[in-house]
Amino acid sequence: MKMIEAKDICTAYLEGYFYAKITEHLITGKIHSSDLDALNKLAVESMKDYIEYSAFSNEEKEEMKNNYEHWADITLHGIKQRLRDSHKLYE
Repeated sequence: MKMIEAKDICTAYLEGYFYAKITEHLITGKIHSSDLDALNKLAVESMKDYIEYSAFSNEEKEEMKNNYEHWADITLHGIKQRLRDSHKLYE
């Protein structure tokens, strides 16, 4: 059986904390469309860096590079629509 390392536990905790803080704001407050656009841009840049420095093969990297902006745009559209539907999006 594989043991979970302390760094993995810490990483999972911090990621969970970040997601909880972001989700809390989305659930209890309203968010500006421009803030989501900025987050989308940051996510695309982060994904670009992740792909560049990952251990994937060059072929896998090329496939990921062709899709990451599309995935981010689709995700952003879905998030905005859900927030619109719940009247939590300032446009």
